Amino acid sequence: MPGKATTTFSYRAALTVGLAAMAAVVSASSQGAQARVTGVVVQAHVVASWGLNAYGELGDGTTADRSQPGDIRVGNDVVKVAAGLAHALAVRSDGTVWAWGLNGHGELGDGSMTDRSAPVQVAGLTGITQVAAGQEFGLALRSDGTVWAWGKNSHGQLGRNTFTNHEATPGRVAVLNRVTQISAGSDFALALRSDGIVFAWGRGGQGRLGNGGTADSAVPVKIAGLSRVTGIATGGDASLATENDGLSAVTSVWAWGANYYGQLGDGTTASRATPERVTGLPAAVAGISAGYGFAAVLGADGSVWDWGTNEFGQLGVALESPVVTRPVHAIAAGSGITHLSAGYSHVLALKSDGTVLAWGDNESGQLGRGITTPTGGPAPVTALTSVMQVSAGWQSSYAVHTVPFLVGL
Repeated sequence: MPGKATTTFSYRAALTVGLAAMAAVVSASSQGAQARVTGVVVQAHVVASWGLNAYGELGDGTTADRSQPGDIRVGNDVVKVAAGLAHALAVRSDGTVWAWGLNGHGELGDGSMTDRSAPVQVAGLTGITQVAAGQEFGLALRSDGTVWAWGKNSHGQLGRNTFTNHEATPGRVAVLNRVTQISAGSDFALALRSDGIVFAWGRGGQGRLGNGGTADSAVPVKIAGLSRVTGIATGGDASLATENDGLSAVTSVWAWGANYYGQLGDGTTASRATPERVTGLPAAVAGISAGYGFAAVLGADGSVWDWGTNEFGQLGVALESPVVTRPVHAIAAGSGITHLSAGYSHVLALKSDGTVLAWGDNESGQLGRGITTPTGGPAPVTALTSVMQVSAGWQSSYAVHTVPFLVGL
């Protein structure tokens, strides 16, 4: 009997035939015998990283910087990634959390204080739906609405009613339940409850906690004056929130905390311990993001508005002044942008076609263009498509994207 001819698997071929979820790769007899399945191609959701890698924060097993995206081994089913100061977190579809990078205060949550250049599992966490990475600490939101924290705790940012130096494994944040969103900043954190109330804990300097004072709090306290919040975002030491009355399409944006770079967008450089409304923005807001000393707002029409420091071009426009205290129109409507993530001094923007734009500081290649020179404005991240989510860190960048993956049978 003649031998059997087997087709060779090709990622390019699988994509060409319009593979959506999976496709069988078969071998058939040259005499027309019944086909035999030898493998399937599935859509894998993986993390790509690029930029600074001094502590292994790119998660690729090295400490070498990389100016173009490269995939890391954190699993083929990642649903979320979050960038911190010099570490990152990822949630997989099974509800586990994985971490890599700097670990001087236990921010990787694996029980040690050893830096890791490749992902390790955060101890004891299951059922996780969201993560947030702050300055040397981490947060995780469980499907039951509780919040868990680990890492640095010198200002009570773990929310356990203690001021220990650090905790290297996760513990539950006190009081909180029914939480739907979390965000982590510089030694403080925010949580949005299902009823539209926002809570803050940790470092209170410059009014970070938004409760009218500047004292640290090791347990969550309510943000003053906001009751219909739909979104939250923390930067280095300031925060943003969106609020909607539920009766109209108008969304207001509020800011509080440090303001030395004009990052509150109120026309001043005076810090505020309670939320102040930011004016001059579109009536319909689709997203907010806060960086270190600057902020970005995405309009529902695809327009982008920024304010704060522009030292590295992180506002996306060429301006004479390095400090902008009111929103400026950086990107026009119709851009196709659906999500923004502001890092220390750069911004990532996800478009509806799955591609990514980046602008701002590029000292470590965090704009993902294969170079370390400034771009002069928003420019595409090279060789990165089918992106689902982005997160910008100190000088590193991350994206969850979809790739074809062969599974043998």
